[in-house]
Amino acid sequence: MMDMPSFRHNEQSLLGWSTTHRDASDMDCSAPETAEDFAQRVIATICHASVTPSVGRRTFERCMRALEFGSTSRVGFRHPAKATAIDQVWREREKLFRSYTASSDKLRFLGTLPGIGPVTKHSLARRLGLYGELRDKAALEKETTRRGSAHV
Repeated sequence: MMDMPSFRHNEQSLLGWSTTHRDASDMDCSAPETAEDFAQRVIATICHASVTPSVGRRTFERCMRALEFGSTSRVGFRHPAKATAIDQVWREREKLFRSYTASSDKLRFLGTLPGIGPVTKHSLARRLGLYGELRDKAALEKETTRRGSAHV
């Protein structure tokens, strides 16, 4: 009989993945460059919703280990609706990432993702660096308007 892998919290999985590299609370808040990075940030947001940071971190780590082993996130996350959403995000990560990058209203798009609601979409937007991007765009528009009115 084959032993099942352990998905308990430990420092390094069998794949050589260190938990310190994917700690959701330490994720950088820049735009994701890959579908995997995008999916991990969505999953981290789902795992951190309505729980303490330490519970969210452990849940995220267990879910990612399960997904990397080709299992369902239900192994690491007992909430059936959230586990289903996480599995869907991971399974459809390439399509979702393409749709996200092509979206003209990224914040609205985030609200359509599985497991992401009207409140968590703002948390996810911060994880994806979207608010920084929107602030930069608004500052550029303000500067352009100011320069334009100065020449009149």
